[in-house]
Amino acid sequence: MDSSAAQRLFAAAERFVPRIRELAPRMRAERRLDDALVEDMECAGLFSVIVPKRWGGAGLGPHEANRLSEIIGSADTSTGWVSAFYMLHNWFLCKFAPSVQEELYAKRNSVRAPAVFGPPGSAERVNGGYRVTGRWPYGSGAWHASHALVPAMVGSAMHWFLMPRSDVELIDDWHMEAMSATGSVTIAANKVFVADDWHCDINRLVSADNYPSAGFHEDLVYRLPFTALLMVSLSPCLGGLDRAVELAREKLPRSMPLGIPRIERPAARIRWAEVYERARVLRLVRDNATEDAIRAGIACETPTPESEAKAQLHLVYFVHGIKDAMRQVIDGLGSSTYRKDDPIFRITQDVGVLATHAQGPDYDVVMDRHARGLLGLGAEQGDPQTKLT
Repeated sequence: MDSSAAQRLFAAAERFVPRIRELAPRMRAERRLDDALVEDMECAGLFSVIVPKRWGGAGLGPHEANRLSEIIGSADTSTGWVSAFYMLHNWFLCKFAPSVQEELYAKRNSVRAPAVFGPPGSAERVNGGYRVTGRWPYGSGAWHASHALVPAMVGSAMHWFLMPRSDVELIDDWHMEAMSATGSVTIAANKVFVADDWHCDINRLVSADNYPSAGFHEDLVYRLPFTALLMVSLSPCLGGLDRAVELAREKLPRSMPLGIPRIERPAARIRWAEVYERARVLRLVRDNATEDAIRAGIACETPTPESEAKAQLHLVYFVHGIKDAMRQVIDGLGSSTYRKDDPIFRITQDVGVLATHAQGPDYDVVMDRHARGLLGLGAEQGDPQTKLT
């Protein structure tokens, strides 16, 4: 990996942190990111971290994308979330047919596109492609996108259809107490024509070697399975936890229940130290899980239900560990932390919402899926799980 390119991107992200923090209250109120901020972040190359060098990107890998997401998330979780998706979804776009990529990246080194996994819409076969209809919620990043990846069934396989932003309708229904600035609105399409090269089976797009442009790019990240990139979208949570630990440290001498500074109370110091260490351990969990997936990809190891379950369990443990640590922070600082404008309270709310992303629609269903994989029981009948390899 090009360490100098990575360091330039990290430094660029750090320069945006004060600006993002200043804009965050207004972006939450307006329920979307600031237009100029998004444009400037793209111009700085932050969304092109894993775009191939062929298209002017950095051609870097999962560790660098994780770190960038983490830095931006330390400024604002919503901004980190949308940025992580803009980074990550370029990986899918750069696996479409070369002719599609040439059009997408002709004048830019990154493409901003939400990608929705479900529910699937309908696809009617017509000459040269399909006409796609559907409504897809949770379109994070849709307001500032040039394209959208939306799912529909082709036979028994779920495909992603790549549509220009101008061909879809955005339904402004994102009214949330947390993660409000993501603007994760519903995307709707009515018989939008999508040419044949502009859609693909999702199972192929997440694979390491079975996608339409396999072998087209030399960058290592395009020879890895999706498991190597699982942590990118949730790394903003770790940045949020780091920020909360920093803010809690500043509060300890100022918070004075019964006139005694919390920093003089052993229990308060112990609680803070436990969360500090938890953040370090969770970073190790993320980085080791990512490195394991990279090594398996380089070695061309055949994935198994057990290996996929282990990768997913790392993801769930990572984000739920952050959620639990945030609860420990806020419980240790008293009622003042529950003020609406307190950044620790905001981070706690945001992480609580993002923890649901790791478990899909239902924690019990998803965890049982992973348990079945570990126990060798196979997928439950009718489980539509997308393989991550």
